[in-house]
Amino acid sequence: MDHKLFDFINSFAGKNHQIDRMMVFASNKFRFIYAIILFVVFIFNHRRKKLVLQCLLSLAMNNILNGVVNHLKYRPRPFITRKATVLLPSKLDSTYLSKHTLLTFSVSTLVYKENRYLGLIMYVMSILTGISRIWVGAHYPSDIFRSSIIGSAITLLLKR
Repeated sequence: MDHKLFDFINSFAGKNHQIDRMMVFASNKFRFIYAIILFVVFIFNHRRKKLVLQCLLSLAMNNILNGVVNHLKYRPRPFITRKATVLLPSKLDSTYLSKHTLLTFSVSTLVYKENRYLGLIMYVMSILTGISRIWVGAHYPSDIFRSSIIGSAITLLLKR
């Protein structure tokens, strides 16, 4: 089912230049929007400095976890093992976890706990980031699902 869902989503890649550009942007650039949001929160809202520091801790923990898990559990990227439309050059490392998805969901979860409106917007961006990683040929759907759950769970555990 994972492969069929990947094939379905990735089959749309390369068909519409504007949508492809949007997916490449979501895949590569949304993380900078997250950084800008955290920077603005840190600069303009003194009560939210704790939130930014928690985000940084969560990002660090999730990044370390990503490195350890992908080192222990190797799964080849979809474009290596099957026919896929690739819109972005990608590393040949493990695809077991999607670092982009892991990190965006970790920040979205923390922001959602503090500000539901902004958190919902960031969750939509996180979902789009995850879908875009499949669209561009870099990850399987289960990698995205797994990463979204783990990124959110680690953040919730750190928040406690």
